[in-house]
Amino acid sequence: MSDELKLWAYARSSSPRPGGLIRQMEGLLADAGRNGWQVVGASQDMSTGKTLARMGLREAQRAIWMKQANGILVESVGKISHEYYTALRVLELLQDHSAVLICTQTDISYELHIKQRYKEMKPRDKSIPDKMIGCCIL
Repeated sequence: MSDELKLWAYARSSSPRPGGLIRQMEGLLADAGRNGWQVVGASQDMSTGKTLARMGLREAQRAIWMKQANGILVESVGKISHEYYTALRVLELLQDHSAVLICTQTDISYELHIKQRYKEMKPRDKSIPDKMIGCCIL
């Protein structure tokens, strides 16, 4: 893989109003500009983000598979998904393709570390659904 960072900007909002998505994408592109990151494409979804069946996310994943991009730029992991296992599948794809996830508003390594530590502390507690755990951490 080239050392040059080529990012795909991805925005997601569950709001039916497009203004949130527009502001989110403007923020991502502004952050990329401030940091000198090259953005090679962009996509977005108006969706809850509970599943991987999202056109905008598929475009971002396709860019990684096709080596058009070697990273995805988002505000936070929650824009990929608040569902832990859904987000993990995207992170696994990135890892398998030596790609990165850049979060402009959060530190993903901290979030994942906290999530894993929490799950280790409560491995058999079935009274707390994974959805709730993901919402608390991500």
